[in-house]
Amino acid sequence: MNEPLNLTEIGIRYLSKCLLPIVANENAYIPELSCLSQRLGNLLLKTIIKFRRTHLSETTDCFLSLFNNAGQNKTIKSEVLIQLSELYLSCCPFITNQSMSKHLLSHELIEIIDLRDCNITYEIFQLITKYFPRLTTLYLGQTESKMDGKINLVDFFPPNSIDKECFLKKPKLKYLSLEGIHNTMRNDSVEEIFYHTLIQSSEQIRYVDLSRNSAIENLIYVDCFKQIHSLVLYDILPSVIESSIDSICCLKTLSLLDLSFNRRIQEPQNYSKPTITLAKLITSLPKLTSLDISGTNLAGSFSFDQDEELNYIKKELSIDENENFTMQASIAGLLVLKHKLDFLGLFDVDERGSARRWLPAKKITGEHTEEMIITSLSYYMERPSMVTHIMAHLFRLYNHYTIQNPFDAGKLVMDCMAKHLYDRSLQTSGSACLYYVVDLFQNESDVMLEKYNDYLKRLLVAILNAMSAHLQHSPMIRNGLLTISRMQMHVPNHIMSAFEQTVLVLIRFIQLYLFDSVVHEQILLHNALSVLNHVACSVDGQEKLFIGRVGAIEIAMGIIRRFLMKKTSCEIVEVAWTLLWNITDETPENCRRFIEDNDGLQVFHDCLDLWADKRDLVRNMLGLLGNVAEVQLLRHYLVTPQHMEKFRILVKRSQQNDIEIPYNCGGILANILSDGVEAWTISSSIEQYIVNQEIYDATQTWDLHKSRTINYRSLAPILRLLNENFPTGCIMWAVWAMTNLTTVLPEKYCTLVRSENGEILLSQIAYSDKMSEPIKNLAQSALANIHRFHDAPVPMDIVPNDGVEI
Repeated sequence: MNEPLNLTEIGIRYLSKCLLPIVANENAYIPELSCLSQRLGNLLLKTIIKFRRTHLSETTDCFLSLFNNAGQNKTIKSEVLIQLSELYLSCCPFITNQSMSKHLLSHELIEIIDLRDCNITYEIFQLITKYFPRLTTLYLGQTESKMDGKINLVDFFPPNSIDKECFLKKPKLKYLSLEGIHNTMRNDSVEEIFYHTLIQSSEQIRYVDLSRNSAIENLIYVDCFKQIHSLVLYDILPSVIESSIDSICCLKTLSLLDLSFNRRIQEPQNYSKPTITLAKLITSLPKLTSLDISGTNLAGSFSFDQDEELNYIKKELSIDENENFTMQASIAGLLVLKHKLDFLGLFDVDERGSARRWLPAKKITGEHTEEMIITSLSYYMERPSMVTHIMAHLFRLYNHYTIQNPFDAGKLVMDCMAKHLYDRSLQTSGSACLYYVVDLFQNESDVMLEKYNDYLKRLLVAILNAMSAHLQHSPMIRNGLLTISRMQMHVPNHIMSAFEQTVLVLIRFIQLYLFDSVVHEQILLHNALSVLNHVACSVDGQEKLFIGRVGAIEIAMGIIRRFLMKKTSCEIVEVAWTLLWNITDETPENCRRFIEDNDGLQVFHDCLDLWADKRDLVRNMLGLLGNVAEVQLLRHYLVTPQHMEKFRILVKRSQQNDIEIPYNCGGILANILSDGVEAWTISSSIEQYIVNQEIYDATQTWDLHKSRTINYRSLAPILRLLNENFPTGCIMWAVWAMTNLTTVLPEKYCTLVRSENGEILLSQIAYSDKMSEPIKNLAQSALANIHRFHDAPVPMDIVPNDGVEI
């Protein structure tokens, strides 16, 4: 998890939230902000940017007006209101060339500018050249990270006319990244701009990153970097590297060289002379400590004769044949090393490069060992397509339960998922790994679960974020649902750490399914409903209200109506009714939503007419109506001839001693009867005393030892019916329920009866002169169960001299 915020950061977050609404769509001048120091100004900008990135499509650049005084106070010479030294504006498509020129040119103390993944064009070179005299670090271009699909970035070099005089000239620059700049239309002016930009900014340059740069066709001018220590040429074609190899070999100060290539994106190209090319680099760059040749054929053949290869290298590179090389290396081009490398990148190298015996480096990326895979995941975290491939190797370790550091690897997976939320393949691969991480908690102790509390919370949020970003991708949704289901099994308490987000993501997915906005396998709908139902089972009161308020009742009813029209898939309808049953339990507002806002009773009748023979479905529907019947203000909706006829049939329905349906139906009728004759508005069709007798008679036929699929959190709705002034059918159902529950599950319900003062009510019924013998007998049986459970006989102490040998 991230480190907790300090007091300063908390204050700046609060200030940001206050300021953002003010500058949502218009500039603002707030002179009081001038009291912020440069450090706090930098922190404020970073915090605002972080908030803005969550709503990219709705964001403008007006918030930048907070940092200057332009056009406001003429008595102040400086246009700077809050001094800044850093502009970390990456991944902000709302930042343009105009944003920079309008709001930020007066900030002369700026040392770092990051404009990657912004709507910036090459004309920004002119602004940066003219302004920002202290600039030492500049990042431009587009990273490999995918953005929200709704966001489009302009081409750095537009396809129309290009001014070749518009290049960067910044002699004091030390760090320069021009990543992912593409030249869609071949244009010599682009190459000329690159040439002049690198030449004119080379004087003090230490670090250059030209990764994924299709605008570069040769690198012969890189020898101008006289003080460079790091050169990153990731995804530059081998043909371009080979044509510029002599220039690269002139960089005698170079300590880091990255020639890696991603074969998953481009058609793989090979070096024509891999061993010689690698050996030439090694012999020419004496300070080299970090070398990455991932995705290339520079490792040469897997098997070779060491002496033969050394002689071949010496001959090709004109090395004195008497010069002695003692480095053991299973890569021919590294035989000429004078010292071990600190780092060697060998991921996805030809001829099983990372599986070779002697690899002269302290840290190695590759796919051969777990350590290499984890190192690769950490080292290439900014390269999502490579990360996706690495995760495929990591998944095999999880899948075969051979991984030795599952939690450390899982943390890196979550780090990668957080960085590349909109990369569908990466999120799917990452979620597959996290599924197995959850599985490892299956038999862990409470102490262990407490230790990993933050870890599991972060894991759940990572899965939910991935699902939310890729609701239309079936594999991602499947992995997400399976992982959450696994958490519900192994670490159920941790689901509540992100309860609201879990509910919202599941409901959004089901809504898309209902509106035909997404095509998924039907099993995913079933799984999503099941997970949502499981969450609903785990919460009370306010949480159930939240589930109802955000649309769970509407989506459940939508699913039921859809399958009513199709007259198919009763299993999904059954889960939908189960969900409705659970979220209406002791939640009157959700019951009202079902009845009044969603025409629930009509849907009940439609389902009963079509699927009357589906025992579990009918049970679930009646369980829900039982919840409705417990709400006095809603009971009148149930008192109609149509409903009553259905209930009378179902209360007498018994199949192979199955009492689920008649029991649930009896509960509905018992609650209706408790309102008395005044509430019985259908006497002209059905007399109340007839229904009362039918409940009374039916209840006595049920098996008291029969267990049922029900879980009462409270017995208050049943205890309310133990009133000797209520109709006998109502009381009979309630005392039977109490006796059955205390017989079948005494551990739970005997305790619950006592804690809710149910014994007093049972005693009143058991010894009332108004009650019939069957009712009194049941009440006495319930009391006996409770006393037997709570007052079990205790063995007497053994007297020392009682003749019993000890």
